[in-house]
Amino acid sequence: MASHSFRLRATIAGLVLAGAAASLLTLSSAAEDGFLSHARLWMEGVAGTPDWQALPRGPLLQQATQRGELVVAVRAYPRPAPPGVPAPAEPDDYDAALARYVAGTLGVPVRIVNLPAPGQQTAGISGKLAPPSLPAADLIIGGTRYGIPLGGAVSAPSAEQVVSTPYITGRAELIALRAALPDKAAGHSVCLQQGSPYAASLAGEQGAQPLVYASSVHAAYAFMSGDCDILAEDNEVLKRLLAREDWRFYKPVPVKVRAGQGAQIILSRPDGESARYLDKVVRRWLASGAQQEARQARAGEVSFEVATLKDGLVCHS
Repeated sequence: MASHSFRLRATIAGLVLAGAAASLLTLSSAAEDGFLSHARLWMEGVAGTPDWQALPRGPLLQQATQRGELVVAVRAYPRPAPPGVPAPAEPDDYDAALARYVAGTLGVPVRIVNLPAPGQQTAGISGKLAPPSLPAADLIIGGTRYGIPLGGAVSAPSAEQVVSTPYITGRAELIALRAALPDKAAGHSVCLQQGSPYAASLAGEQGAQPLVYASSVHAAYAFMSGDCDILAEDNEVLKRLLAREDWRFYKPVPVKVRAGQGAQIILSRPDGESARYLDKVVRRWLASGAQQEARQARAGEVSFEVATLKDGLVCHS
């Protein structure tokens, strides 16, 4: 009787999974509305944590495992500090959280190195900026490298050099001064963090002028200083900022911004097997709740750092 009940439950579970898989195929054309990505995450959650040691790895990750260390380049920025006090760039905690998660699946420690900050850039996606001097690393976790070619003449890495699943998720929101609230982004300057997946969409579809800064707090500092008309950020971050008394003069701009399709995680060289492994890792990071924890921690960190600007600290470039 017990075995019959078990087989019945297994059959029902199989039908549910099969139905969900069929729905995914049927609704693939509706990916833009977010349903497909949420359904995939649900499927990842149902499947549970993979046996990472049993999954195939390409040469890049095999070498990192043999070396006993995964080297990951992430975004970095100096935290707010008193005027005149040196503030070295420190890794972005959100990027670093994923880097540690990836290394954990490989069973090796991670060494994090800083990507060069772009400073405030306006060249957009035209590629007019000089290529940065990139640190030696196995992979780059740095968001969409908006307007910045990836070393040498490389501006569009091959499909086998990128991880297809984005790790920066969440709905973007725009805010501006209540007294001068625009009804569209077109023609307006927009401050945002380097690596933001919304920069290309703002420039292309919205007709705005993105101004890219080293971090979210640098972008917020520039926005508060009047260097741009609009601030674009994850809505979790803006929710916390708008709850502050000193941010009561700002209000959301009624514009929906689509995340761009640019690669957010790039391998140091083409390696399809390693890219597929990392894609599974990112999907599990998203489905397990670890990404949401990192996102909430980031929102709190940005809110705290912006609050310190009121106390006289400044953003160093």
